[in-house]
Amino acid sequence: MREFVLLDFEFSYHDDTSDDLARVLNQTISKEIYKGSTKTKGVAADVVRNGPIVVSAADNFLYITLPIAMTLSYGMYELKPIPLKLKFKATAGVTPDWRLNTVIYYQGLSDLVAEDVGMGPLSFKPRSIIEGITQPIQKPLSDLISQKINDLLPLKVQVTKVWNTAQKPILIDKKYSAWLKLTPQEVMLYPLYAQKNMVKLSISINTIAELVIGAEPAAETLRPLPNLKLVNTFDKTFRIILNADLFYKDLLAIAAPLLLNKKFDSDGKSILVKSFDLYGNGDKLVVKLETEGALNGLFYLTARPVFNVETGMFSVEDVDFDMQTQDLLLKTADWFLHGTIRGIIKEKLNTNMTKQLEESRQMAGKALDRMQLMDKVFLKCDIKNLKFKDAIVQQDKISIQVYTEGESAILFQ
Repeated sequence: MREFVLLDFEFSYHDDTSDDLARVLNQTISKEIYKGSTKTKGVAADVVRNGPIVVSAADNFLYITLPIAMTLSYGMYELKPIPLKLKFKATAGVTPDWRLNTVIYYQGLSDLVAEDVGMGPLSFKPRSIIEGITQPIQKPLSDLISQKINDLLPLKVQVTKVWNTAQKPILIDKKYSAWLKLTPQEVMLYPLYAQKNMVKLSISINTIAELVIGAEPAAETLRPLPNLKLVNTFDKTFRIILNADLFYKDLLAIAAPLLLNKKFDSDGKSILVKSFDLYGNGDKLVVKLETEGALNGLFYLTARPVFNVETGMFSVEDVDFDMQTQDLLLKTADWFLHGTIRGIIKEKLNTNMTKQLEESRQMAGKALDRMQLMDKVFLKCDIKNLKFKDAIVQQDKISIQVYTEGESAILFQ
């Protein structure tokens, strides 16, 4: 039995607090921030970190407060260190090579600074000096934050692991020997989420899959990781098509006692059904009858399979003799052509599929409730409802396809 699964699942690739990022920055940003000339001729500045860096997250931005002490010097004159707090705003994007890239914007000072400061015979404006050196500070700070975020969130490495692992057949139910075979199609990235001091990166992988019952399917050549597709919203719904197979041999076992060696009357004549068989042809179910009595011979009828998902009943509609049989009966036994046999067959082929469908639904629900893709990475799918899709006629069976819908997610635990 094969069941096709359409999945579009989202996972939160990483979920950190702004304190986590602040801790990393405090561990790696050195004390020396800037040392060199300023835009004021002859004035040099020595800027050092003067306390812990504070990071907050809101409105999809990272807000960074960098405490510094700035020492100004002019020739033989030097001021006492001036304590200040520089404020920056950072946003993050993703480059074509899957690296997270942050851009830092200077937001000003969080402290009141004297308009003028005397140094020897001269007077300087500290605010204009510090704002003049923020540009050389911003660039290394942006690069450093980008580096540390990539170290903290190695995007391509982790997504590649999930992408490659998802393509390997996964045994999800030993009892039924059920294997899930995923074929990822594309990777979609949602903009960085930074709200209420939480930082999250969400990725969606759209995949088509097969649920194969039986031997382990052969693993195919790994599909390479595609380029990122940037999106603003995710559809976390999934659709699983479940097969409930109705084999003709089982239908025969149900219908044969009701038809074989039974006498049927029509238009004052009687026939006896000596043999009865079923098989598929295209999208039709073929009924083969051998009769004796008022009419001897082999006759073929076709029917369209129908399934009612609300009642769980399988039935056949449009039961009629095939064209060749119709031509024969028009010439030899018109009474049989318009007799009751079609209605009898339609009635006797009804069967309840509720049990098979419920077994398939339970198996899928259990298997996908928490399926491990790799170490500490799980696929979770919550099945919500059941709908009818199609009745597929095959050579030896009819596959009743219904699909379940729900929401899916990847969990890192």
